[in-house]
Amino acid sequence: MPKLVTLDWSRFSSLTDARRPFATKPFATKPCVYVQTDSLACPVRVGMASKGLNARYRGGTGYAIDAAMHDSKNLVFVAEVPLEYCALIEQNLIWQYRRLLIYNNVGKRTCPETCLRFAHDGDPPDFPDA
Repeated sequence: MPKLVTLDWSRFSSLTDARRPFATKPFATKPCVYVQTDSLACPVRVGMASKGLNARYRGGTGYAIDAAMHDSKNLVFVAEVPLEYCALIEQNLIWQYRRLLIYNNVGKRTCPETCLRFAHDGDPPDFPDA
C-alpha cells in the first residue's frame, strides 16, 4: 500500500505573500510544494520549490506571476515538505490530479515509480478527494 503523506496547506492570495517573512508560515526558504488554483480553489497547476519560494521565484519572476494573477482572485496554496521528498511529492500530486492540472505539462503520462497517498490538512486547495 502506498505511503500516506500529510500535507499541511496554507492559503495565500499571491505568490509574494507566501514568500513574505511576516506571513503566518513564510515559505521564502523552506522546501515546499505549491498549488496554483482558480478563484474557487480548484487546482490548475502544481509546482515545487526545493530551496524555498525565494530561490524558485527570485527577482521579478514572482511579481510577474502576481501581475498575471492580478484581479483574478486566483489563489496559491503552499505546504512545507522534507527536502528529500519534495520532487516525489510534486510528481505524485501531478499524477493523481493530472486531469485538473491544465498548466502542468510534465508528469501526466507516466505514474511515478514510488506512489504516495495524501491527506490534506490546514487550509487545502479543493482537491476532489480532500
